[in-house]
Amino acid sequence: MSNVIDFLERMGASAALRAAGTDELATELTAASVDADLAAAILAADEASLRARLAPGKFYGIQLDETEESEEPEQEPEDGETSIRFAQRRA
Repeated sequence: MSNVIDFLERMGASAALRAAGTDELATELTAASVDADLAAAILAADEASLRARLAPGKFYGIQLDETEESEEPEQEPEDGETSIRFAQRRA
């Protein structure tokens, strides 16, 4: 299992590997000793199958919307000193 995780990490870090053709990718998967079923899922770009084999079960994700403004306007600190955090939020 760690072979496929290492390979996916390397693939994510390498633009050349992400853009590689099927033959080159198959060669890299074989060299990395990735399990045949997992390699087939990667070559087919079958995300659902890959996820089902690596992490069976439900997959949850959270998306936060930070574009909404708070109801109360931010005010500068009363002591007259503008904190770095306050200055960064206002920028």
